Amino acid sequence: PLDFQLLAVGRQNCQGNCAHIHSASWGSELNFYTTQARNFDQFMYDNDDFLILIAAGNSGHGDAPNTVGSPATGKNIIAVGAHHNTDTSRTDRGLGPSYIADFSSRGPTSDGRTKPDLMAPGKAVLSAGALPDQVGECDPDSRPGANSKKDGVLSLQGTSMATPVVSGTAAIIRQYFEQGYYPTGMKNETNIYDNPSGALIKAVLMNGAQFLKGVDNGSNGVTEIKPYDNNQNFGRLALQHSLYLPGKTDVQLNVLSDRKTVEDQRSRKEVIKIDKSDGCAYEKLSVTLIWVEPGSSPGCT
Repeated sequence: PLDFQLLAVGRQNCQGNCAHIHSASWGSELNFYTTQARNFDQFMYDNDDFLILIAAGNSGHGDAPNTVGSPATGKNIIAVGAHHNTDTSRTDRGLGPSYIADFSSRGPTSDGRTKPDLMAPGKAVLSAGALPDQVGECDPDSRPGANSKKDGVLSLQGTSMATPVVSGTAAIIRQYFEQGYYPTGMKNETNIYDNPSGALIKAVLMNGAQFLKGVDNGSNGVTEIKPYDNNQNFGRLALQHSLYLPGKTDVQLNVLSDRKTVEDQRSRKEVIKIDKSDGCAYEKLSVTLIWVEPGSSPGCT
């Protein structure tokens, strides 16, 4: 289908139950800003409630740079890389969830923009592998090994697995606002925000991300990484550092604005009061600014 037709699935004649998130576990090996990347950016600009998440790619072996592929080279979308799963899920000698999977594609894009944007578990991830003609196939007596299937469960690796993890988390964040959990952390109908922007959801995801320790290259050792580099950028997804729930999470959340415009050569001032109640002892203030801009000409950003 055309890019517009693909992204519009679930948004036409939806009568208030429209799709707001698009998860794409596919891509190309083109590291530049393509026509498709431009189209994806333009769709988010034209539909400000929408958020697109795209697998960064699996071509990062050997710390290969410039391996994130279009349409993950877009500006407004979130390009998702992969890190290891938890100890109980991995079946190799990986170093655990604080380390990037060696296959995860790296930035920058050909025009120098940092990618990927966010990381999520992408190794030994269990998913549905349903057998429609069988009954009970979704209940195996033990989990399958890596890259294998058992009954109705499939274990795979790749940024294609990591991307829907972030997409599902984005849906939870959207629900947090739509059901009135913000700002108190408790459901309250008077606080319902029924149409948060895609930029707001992206900001919450990225603001709560936590930095990883390195790239696990197996027998070839560990590659050192830095915050906001072309290996991890903002780091790994961390919902407990993204949303405020009293006594349960590790963050106080303050949304300064959504859908506010600052004109060229103008400024906007915000006054922030740091709240350390409810056991929040973190000494640093983390601020994330996200904007959505029109798609650019292919090859230019």
